[in-house]
Amino acid sequence: MAGVPVAQRPPAARHAPVTQFEVLPFERVVEQARALPPTRLTVTSSPRLGPDQTIEFALRLAALGHTVVPHLAARMVRDRRHLRELLERLQAGGLDELFVIGGDSPRPAGEFDAALPVLELIRSHPHSVRVLGIAAYPEGHPLIDEPTLREQLARKSRLADYMVTQMTFDPRTLLDWLADTRARGIGLPVRLGLPGVVERRRLLEVSMRIGVGPSLRFVRKQRGLRELLLRRPALVADRLFDAVAPHVQARALGMEGFHYFTLNQLSETWSWEREKHMTHKEAQKQ
Repeated sequence: MAGVPVAQRPPAARHAPVTQFEVLPFERVVEQARALPPTRLTVTSSPRLGPDQTIEFALRLAALGHTVVPHLAARMVRDRRHLRELLERLQAGGLDELFVIGGDSPRPAGEFDAALPVLELIRSHPHSVRVLGIAAYPEGHPLIDEPTLREQLARKSRLADYMVTQMTFDPRTLLDWLADTRARGIGLPVRLGLPGVVERRRLLEVSMRIGVGPSLRFVRKQRGLRELLLRRPALVADRLFDAVAPHVQARALGMEGFHYFTLNQLSETWSWEREKHMTHKEAQKQ
């Protein structure tokens, strides 16, 4: 029901939660993906590789039997012709879903400086992808002010099928933002962006870069920063999953699943998630 204003969308039907794993388009993840059963993967848009090679990498993973969603950073698309070529390549490769972000490149490669105009063009393209995802920022964006983020989310949500939140360490911040978003009339289904089972210092490095300051302050207040640095990587992931899993599929909040930031520790995160999924499923039966 893409393109239908959110106020007119019926509540999402209940279904099995979506689980997807974000990877970086580098060779080390290919062998990990080869060893997994069919899995839903998303491929980060790499500034170094550019959108063309990012899509080629996504097609390689899809050839292994996975459902793959490439990210497309609008600021890395040169022009409308380039966008059309990317869409045609996706169609030729059998990929019908795309995750569109603005991107953090300091200078746009062409005419697009944000996700919205790219989303509008994709929806008007006759041979385009079928499903579109967009990013949401419960803790803000390091380069975009809060009023602009809210206004852009409201406009983008009318063109998208779901949104994925930035990585967070604080479930309360996430749930409060989601309740406020629903109160503002944005009913787009959401997939919660959570850290996977990732090496601690790498997780902190990426968290600081993408601007999840409130979460890090929360972790610090709860002595979680020490735990994040000194204890097993699954600890933080465990606590976040346990805090938000009971809310998934609550109709009022519109959560439809999880998006795990693996930072290419795909095998570890996949195995941990399977165990958590089974444990949670058994707990629901009791």
